[in-house]
Amino acid sequence: MGEAQNPPVATVQDLLDEQGDSFRLKLLAGAGGLSNPITSPRIQKPGLALTGFVRYVRPGRVQVLGKSEIEYVEELPPQRRRQVLSDLCSAPMTCIVITTALDPPAELVDLVESRGIPLLQTTLPSGEAIEQIGRFLELRLAPCVVEHGVLVDIYGLGVLILGESGVGKSECALDLVVRGHRLVSDDTVEIRRIGGFLVGSGPELTRYHMELRGLGIINIKDLFGVASVRHQKYVELVVRLDPWKQGKLYDRLGVDQDHHELLGMKVPYIEMPVAPGRNLSVLVEVAARNQLLKMRGYHPAQELARRLGERLREKEAGLPREAATPAGRSGTTGAAGTDEGF
Repeated sequence: MGEAQNPPVATVQDLLDEQGDSFRLKLLAGAGGLSNPITSPRIQKPGLALTGFVRYVRPGRVQVLGKSEIEYVEELPPQRRRQVLSDLCSAPMTCIVITTALDPPAELVDLVESRGIPLLQTTLPSGEAIEQIGRFLELRLAPCVVEHGVLVDIYGLGVLILGESGVGKSECALDLVVRGHRLVSDDTVEIRRIGGFLVGSGPELTRYHMELRGLGIINIKDLFGVASVRHQKYVELVVRLDPWKQGKLYDRLGVDQDHHELLGMKVPYIEMPVAPGRNLSVLVEVAARNQLLKMRGYHPAQELARRLGERLREKEAGLPREAATPAGRSGTTGAAGTDEGF
């Protein structure tokens, strides 16, 4: 099992530090609340709250005021405007973002400064600001678990290779890179649940690096080029490398699909015995190809089991082989001795 991380949280200061330039954000007032926690990726536009109904202003969310909200407030009589803004700022506010580089009402600046509510401004229009901030927070606040393994992109399929220390995970991944596949992360894989998907990536400090016993630390991107790595990938198959144990029963048919649970989601799982003479990189590559077939609705082991079951039923019924041959399949062989159509 991976190491679960503490519940994700971000602060207004994190939003400014990490995305201030990208989102063109600047602080206008309320610096005392920069440590306020942002706990939800959902952005809220408190339009109804400006009428005085503040019950559904949710704590932990970024509040966005756009052109329509600012113009509505500015058209109110001064006394009513201050009352409306005072009611808004009395709600559990994390921070306020004003879009389209609009100037905030002076009353709002005074209120947020006195109550420690960060007031930010961006030149982005409301729709774009909501989309970009929401996408950042969805990634930043996603549940996360750390797995000690290797994540590789094989034919577009994200394969997480697990196993005990020294079993050969990194060597297997290196061979896969040499064969043209792409490394996402070695040794430490951070997996986040975003929506209905598991997204794996590596820590920024060690990204694209790999440790090989006897060789040391190497940089895959520098050695093999930018096409040999990628920043992140969905986790769609888990392969555990297990040292061969005499007498242990390993799956030899593959009819039933095992699963590995990550952050409450089940991922297809294969246990791969490791023994001298077994080419692990080829086996993992074939496992990825086979999983791609399954994802497209074709399960080779189940298909063979189905055909075998049909053959046994035909034998029990006493039907001659020719009578049981499907229409269009003559059973004749071509020049190479193989059935036509294969």
